[in-house]
Amino acid sequence: MASGTVTAMSSRGEAPAPLSREAFADAALAIIDERGYDALSMRALGDELGVHATAVYRHFANKHDLVEAALTRMFEVSGVTVPEAGTPRDRLAGLIRSLRRAFAEHPNLALPNLTIQDEQATVEFVRTALHLLREMGLRGRELVIAYQMLETYSVGTNAYDWGYYPDALEARRRGRRLVGDEAFDEVSRTLADMTALNDEVFEVGLRSLLDACEEMSRRQDDQLR
Repeated sequence: MASGTVTAMSSRGEAPAPLSREAFADAALAIIDERGYDALSMRALGDELGVHATAVYRHFANKHDLVEAALTRMFEVSGVTVPEAGTPRDRLAGLIRSLRRAFAEHPNLALPNLTIQDEQATVEFVRTALHLLREMGLRGRELVIAYQMLETYSVGTNAYDWGYYPDALEARRRGRRLVGDEAFDEVSRTLADMTALNDEVFEVGLRSLLDACEEMSRRQDDQLR
């Protein structure tokens, strides 16, 4: 058998098809999407693909490594990217928005993403964000502060809005209704209302943080004059 692949036997007795690391990652992503993060294990993935769990370990050291691969595939299939055109601010906002869309499509990975920050699955996004912040004029400690503000906001809001979706959002909706406030009542009639509110809040917060980044850059420029 060639190194780097395993094979799954066909139920029809046909020649076995090779299973690559990418095939395992795709299947892991499908399990998480359909059954939730807790349903994924090396054995469950092997059963899904018709191979022994040891075949999974040839590609992945542990579940953490497997989830990283599934997260990377999620970014790829959801088209997480940086717009080619626009100002550094616009391009950074585009990246953050595309990450949010990815978790909207794959909400069961929003919470696991909290434990995988700055590792293999996300390191290129970190580098890209830092590059764009530098293009906005941020340097040194202010650069780090600006990045961490945006990371905390993006990861945190995605986890809060999409974690345990839709059950957690429904619980939040019911909580809003219990307050008995007219403004809360207006935006919490349905889950669609709550989702629309979450998206609006996300945009307001993102604009405010990017404004803060630009203000930090201006202050740095003033100090150099």
